[in-house]
Amino acid sequence: MIDIKPFKGTRPFNEEAKNLIAPSTDHLNEQHLIDIHEKYYWNYLKILNPVGQLKETDTLKAAKDHFDDMKNNNIVKQDDVVCFYIYQIKFINHIQTGFLAVANIKDFLNNRIKGHELTYESRLNERADQMLNIETQIGPIYVSYIDENSLDSFINDLTKNSPEYDFESFDKSHHTLWCIQNPEQVKQLLRGINNINSLYIADGHHRMGAMKKISQINESFNYFMIAAFPKSQSKIFDYNRVIKDLNGLSVSEFIKKIEDLFYCKKQSTPFRPKKIKEFGMYHHNQWYSVNFKKKELLDNNILSNLDINILNEYCLKPILGIQDVNNDKRIRFIAGCHGLEALEKKVNDNPDSVAFSLFPTHIDDVIKVANQNLTMPPKTTWFDPKPLDGLVVYEFNQ
Repeated sequence: MIDIKPFKGTRPFNEEAKNLIAPSTDHLNEQHLIDIHEKYYWNYLKILNPVGQLKETDTLKAAKDHFDDMKNNNIVKQDDVVCFYIYQIKFINHIQTGFLAVANIKDFLNNRIKGHELTYESRLNERADQMLNIETQIGPIYVSYIDENSLDSFINDLTKNSPEYDFESFDKSHHTLWCIQNPEQVKQLLRGINNINSLYIADGHHRMGAMKKISQINESFNYFMIAAFPKSQSKIFDYNRVIKDLNGLSVSEFIKKIEDLFYCKKQSTPFRPKKIKEFGMYHHNQWYSVNFKKKELLDNNILSNLDINILNEYCLKPILGIQDVNNDKRIRFIAGCHGLEALEKKVNDNPDSVAFSLFPTHIDDVIKVANQNLTMPPKTTWFDPKPLDGLVVYEFNQ
């Protein structure tokens, strides 16, 4: 059983929620960020992503002052009693409904809350400094859990009541929140939540690492906020690649090398893979379907059989010379939520480049990797839609 409990959330009070929330910067360019800063004075981006030429210490002070002003002016207000928060997100034709709560860091340390990504010390420290500065977690860690039918059914029943917030975010996703304060409903939610044996981090690995560090600095800060959704509702998009050039190869040489390991066939329309071990490829205004044919080369383990590892090990590394996916400046990553036209535009803007579309990673593969204490290759999963930062925030001192 994981230690999950309700908490006193701090949430919008004298300002519309849509003016405060900080959307995922994955959907925003620099100009969007500047526009939000200028148009929405109280927006949480002024704490999470300050714009300006301030020195680092001044930036932290400005962030703390802004948060203090938000509370002093009742722009946000902490709930008087502990609550669970039912949270529903709609994006295009997708709906996911889960809950906000706090979980204990000991369950992460004891591997009941499991991750699947590598983290980097610099980003982890940056997150920790940001949260310690205001002693608050502004954005939840997005986790998935194996579906619990009775819990999920009760959560859906609670959504029949009138919500506290219901609005469209900057990225066109729709967000609805119900604050559950009724003691009997809180108890019933807690009974259902107690059946959850493991949580799987979908998005927020660096926040999780930061919370581990924070709990070591201050032992009383041992809880952190999660947004938990059933695994069947956690949507993963494809995470596609664009390579700047063909590594000195002519088109015919490149295709010949591809055909040593893959079945390669020209397509008359943009090609989106329909199954595992199948890829789309776009170069010189031409789409191809590319199917891996040397399956005997794969080891009998989960990582070896992941599509992204197949593409890395049998194309990007040996043919295109991409040895370090994280740091090679010749590779760019495009989330599938932007569509195949985003790949075409990147390649058309630079005709020497080549794009690959992938089949989305399945949530079950993420869970298998996490259960084996392994890590996915870089840029494998793109969970979307994501919970918003700033809809409910968790102040550590409570």
